[in-house]
Amino acid sequence: MTSSVTSTTSMTSPRSVPAKTPTAPALHPASWLVPLHRPERPRARLVCVPNAGGGATTFRGWADLLPGDVELWAVRSPGRETRISEKPLHRLSMIVDPVIDGLSRLDPLPFALFGHSMGALVSFTVTRRLRSRGLPGPGRLFVSGWNAPHVRDGMPRLGQLGDEDLMRVLHRLDGIPPEVIGNAELMSLIMPVLRADLNAAESYVHEEEPPLACPISVFGGNGDPTTTAAGLGAWSAQTGAAFRLRLLPGGHFFIHTQRRAMLRAIRGDLGTCR
Repeated sequence: MTSSVTSTTSMTSPRSVPAKTPTAPALHPASWLVPLHRPERPRARLVCVPNAGGGATTFRGWADLLPGDVELWAVRSPGRETRISEKPLHRLSMIVDPVIDGLSRLDPLPFALFGHSMGALVSFTVTRRLRSRGLPGPGRLFVSGWNAPHVRDGMPRLGQLGDEDLMRVLHRLDGIPPEVIGNAELMSLIMPVLRADLNAAESYVHEEEPPLACPISVFGGNGDPTTTAAGLGAWSAQTGAAFRLRLLPGGHFFIHTQRRAMLRAIRGDLGTCR
């Protein structure tokens, strides 16, 4: 197993502001995966899972910074964006299983999974579950903004906080723009989804299994209070293949401010995805 740690600086990119979306009817399970870029002759596929409260629009614009022959898909869970009329899910397995179902419906193609924050935990669990079912797994797992799943990080359970306390934490993490926090109508749409996602992540119980066969690339913000260098580095125990940790400037949502630097690294690592 190889391992390295890199510290990188880059230009900042503007953070997208969640937009209010219209009510939509319940959708087919395949709608869990949203195509963001589908080239005519794809070489590989990158499937992205957002943070708690996030949706597929988190990854809007990523295709412009990835190789043109890489398909880009994103997970869209119930309760957000075009699935806003659906009830959000509060258990990780309720999210993982439909994602696996969605992946099984796609044309065969080498693929990688990327997950930020809670999305890292979902992506990791999906990879494990694919292995246990004898299904093709990702050629590489990208995880971001989340300590290794076997690490007890001592973080408070955010899902148990009252609304005001939770909003203060989110403001500190730069997770929701101030103009959204100040909009009661938008927050009434966001909070149930966010709480369901937090409960799903915080109910996770780690079980020991053999390391994954695929390489793992880890990204972290050097100012993120929710992770530590040791906790991020501990992901190395979850792979029997190559491992790389990159620390980028910024807090928990460095994936927005350091988007170019991170996607430049992802481009390089995708070159080895088979």
